[in-house]
Amino acid sequence: MKATRGKRSLHVPVLLAAMAGLALSASGCIIDASANPSCGPTPAGCYPDLTISWEVRSNISSPTNPPLITCDAAGGANAVVALIDGGCLGSALVEFDGACPAGTASGSFVAPLPNAGTYNVSLELHSGGPNGPKLSETPILVQPVDCSGGTATPTASMFVNF
Repeated sequence: MKATRGKRSLHVPVLLAAMAGLALSASGCIIDASANPSCGPTPAGCYPDLTISWEVRSNISSPTNPPLITCDAAGGANAVVALIDGGCLGSALVEFDGACPAGTASGSFVAPLPNAGTYNVSLELHSGGPNGPKLSETPILVQPVDCSGGTATPTASMFVNF
């Protein structure tokens, strides 16, 4: 009898790896460690929309209890920009624009997200459109988003010195 020490067949490990790859691809699971993970298509009946609520407050008259101030009185503000990453967006920072109409001090808009997950949301208040001068910004809010279509942020206060 001849000994075959140290020499192993690669057929079994290669076959197991191929079977595991086939099982993962058939399940629809996509493993992606890049900066932009793919969550695959949004499942049927899943509406991962995020309603973003905001208000504008003046720091000038009462720093301890800042009153609401209209967008036009807040330096001519006319745009609210939500900057969102995380969840299915990965580290890609995506901008969602909302209006800040003259005569209003608060409002909301919807950010249609690609899938349910936990997202990082911050807001900016701009004059001259979304690319105009930034008048205010909020800290980052970590927001879980589900498939109900009813996920909403708490109202974010944007403070201005007007």
